[in-house]
Amino acid sequence: MGSECKGHQPQDDGGVAPFVAKTFHMVSDPATDAVVCWGGASNTFLVLDPAAFSDFLLPSYFKHRNFASFVRQLNTYGFRKVDPDVWEFAHESFLRGQAKLLPLIVRKKKRAGAGAAGRELCEEEEEVRGTIQAVQRLRDERRGMEEELQAMDRRLRAAENRPGQMMAFLGKLADDPGVVLRAMVAKKEELAAAGAGGKYSSPDKRRRIGADAGRGADAADQAAQSRAVPFPLSNLGQVFY
Repeated sequence: MGSECKGHQPQDDGGVAPFVAKTFHMVSDPATDAVVCWGGASNTFLVLDPAAFSDFLLPSYFKHRNFASFVRQLNTYGFRKVDPDVWEFAHESFLRGQAKLLPLIVRKKKRAGAGAAGRELCEEEEEVRGTIQAVQRLRDERRGMEEELQAMDRRLRAAENRPGQMMAFLGKLADDPGVVLRAMVAKKEELAAAGAGGKYSSPDKRRRIGADAGRGADAADQAAQSRAVPFPLSNLGQVFY
């Protein structure tokens, strides 16, 4: 987006201030409508994405990335913010298709007196501070949305992998129906041996108990296989719940 704007920067002609001419051209360019565009009545313009506006358009037209500085410049030329919650600005001579009115947009004359200057400075500082906070909030919101999308993508990928894992388990279960039962028996014996061994058994005795349990399990497996009893499908739900 930035490279497109650099090749179409307007020239100052007819007594139009360079800042006003560049802003008018930037707002009128259809290529930038996703970031900045004219309002519905063609007498205001809106900055729809302040972060992208600061990162791409400002460097192309004004050689900086400071959105607060841009807003401050608008104020010096008499633009006003239309809605406190939206970055929408207006000037009576800044209208869509009315470039002939642009020479009427000039800098405000400085008010005389130290008190007036102090108040003006305080107002500008307050507005700049609010602008910076708003831009930072938008960037934080965009970063949060990106992190949320990444988390959703991870959950979606995990959900897509579950059917494959389930089919692999069912295939293994079909090949060897007794695999679940043997695993449950072995786990139960392991837990029982560990619990009993921790209180009463020596390491050698625990090893003997484990070996005897393993031989008992092997004998039970051989007997189960010889009977060739299929694993009941009604027990399948108990495996997962």
